[in-house]
Amino acid sequence: MGIGGRVPRRVDAATKTALLELLGRAVDQGWSVSAAAVMLDLGRVRAHRWMLRAGLGELVDRRPGGSPVHGLLPAEETEILAVFEQWAEIDRSHRKLAHRGSYLHRFWASPSTVRRVLSLHDRHFRPLPRPGRSQRRPFPEWAEYRPNSIWIYDTERHEAPFDRAVVEGHRLRPVTADRVKLRAA
Repeated sequence: MGIGGRVPRRVDAATKTALLELLGRAVDQGWSVSAAAVMLDLGRVRAHRWMLRAGLGELVDRRPGGSPVHGLLPAEETEILAVFEQWAEIDRSHRKLAHRGSYLHRFWASPSTVRRVLSLHDRHFRPLPRPGRSQRRPFPEWAEYRPNSIWIYDTERHEAPFDRAVVEGHRLRPVTADRVKLRAA
């Protein structure tokens, strides 16, 4: 820090005070503030800003972000949690819950804000239960189990009801197949 290298972006108030004392000594010995700041690897504007803040007694950094006007109120946060308790099993996502809050006129917040509030309070949506294992259907008795014996096709009526079928190829080009025999189930 200082003479050994560039001063980091964030430093505590004690470090700022020590650097300002070094600046003050350099100014007392005839240096300009700008030249002393350059020698300490401290930005000129930053040195002037710290000197102003030291005069006001505000060298301790404030929390980043300040106090945004559009910030979430504690009452809105409470409403988000209340709507979650009431509708979580039905909506099952922070996006739907954000819309639900506006439909019910209880809160107006973006889905990302709802997700952030829920994660801060350790509230999570339960996933849907996994479906059970399905049972394989038995192979139909009327079909022969051999290669190229069963085809999937869409039928269209032309001259006679089951005289011709249109088979869709894998590139969705219709192919006409004549004399298709269909067995009843």
